[in-house]
This record gives sequence, C-alpha cells and structure tokens, in this order.
Amino acid sequence: MTLNRVLTGTGTAALAVVALAACGSEQAGGRQQTTANSVGAQAPATSPSPDAQVALMEMLKRVGAPCVPDAPAATESDDPGPDEHPPTRPNELLPVDERPPTNVPSPTATPEQPQLNGVEACEGREHGKRIAKVLTGLNKPTTIQVRQKLNKLGYIDSRIHGLKTERGVVRFYLDLRMMGGQLALKGTAAGKKTTIKTFAHPAEGAFKPGK
Repeated sequence: MTLNRVLTGTGTAALAVVALAACGSEQAGGRQQTTANSVGAQAPATSPSPDAQVALMEMLKRVGAPCVPDAPAATESDDPGPDEHPPTRPNELLPVDERPPTNVPSPTATPEQPQLNGVEACEGREHGKRIAKVLTGLNKPTTIQVRQKLNKLGYIDSRIHGLKTERGVVRFYLDLRMMGGQLALKGTAAGKKTTIKTFAHPAEGAFKPGK
C-alpha cells in the first residue's frame, strides 16, 4: 500500500467524522433552543465565589445606607459608682403557694411569626424600587431576562429562589438575610406591572419561603 493511498483513506475517514460531528451539533442546537428558558430558571450548581459574596455585601450596604440611623449617643452606665451600693435583695419572700415565673413556653403556644424591624422594612423598600425600575416594561419577560436583570443589579444567583413563569408572569424570591437579618423579597414581573413585596424570613436555616 502506497503512502498516498494511506493519506487518501485517512482523509476520507476524517471527512466522515467531521460530517457526523456537524450533524450532532445541529441536533444539539435545536434542543438548546427549546430548553433555554428552563435552564434560565435554574441557578448554577457552583457556589458563589468569595468575591461575589463581598460584592453582594457591599451592594446591600450601599442600598440600605439611607435606612441606617445614626449611632445612638453614649448613655450613662447602670453600674454603681464608688460611693454607691448595688440594690439589696428584697426582704419580702414569695408566698408558699406561688412560684417564680419561668421562660418555658406553654405546650400549646405557637411560635411567633418573624417580623421586620424598621431598618429592614426601609431597606426592603429601597431594594423594591431599584428592582421594579429594571423589570417594569419588559416585553413578555422570561426567567432568563429576570435573572440577568437581577444579576446586573448585584443579586447573585445563590440569593435568587423560586424563579419560574406562571401564566406569563415571572415569579421569584430574593434572600437578603445578612448577619442575623430577616429581610426577604417576593417579586413578580409581568410586562408593564411589577410588584415587589417584603417579608421576614427566620434568620437561621435554609431559605424556604412560604413554609
């Protein structure tokens, strides 16, 4: 067998491989178009980088800056001075048939729903205004568009939850809890109408809105 024949045979096989690869690419392209919207609704599996976390904290601090009150002035200490004595123990004793109150909750008591404090409520309004500004007016919004708009504002994927489309309305949650805070947002984007609502979510544990 000559060298030219070997090269010719190799070239034919290579062309066949290229043709098969091209066919596979066309089929993959068709599937990609049909699944693009569902992919956009899912957050990437990778964890946010330290830089992304720092950028998020800086953004949250910047947005909430108008809501943070000035530091309170120093108050007088309740500790007794050198010429003062701490209050003495009361002489009165509890009646025999009474017991001191305890902090143990009643078995029938229900846990209180978390509530936002004044600063968190203000921060929620500030976030709501900037989000509504970029989402209002989207023509037939999709989950991909909403995620991209939120990312551009600084809300990282790990803080975006429940992103989905229902009857032409894109719904989502934002977990804005930071350092013991309870702030969370619930949003909808429907073209000309965007709604952003604040609510309190327990500071500890995984983010599970509506549960």
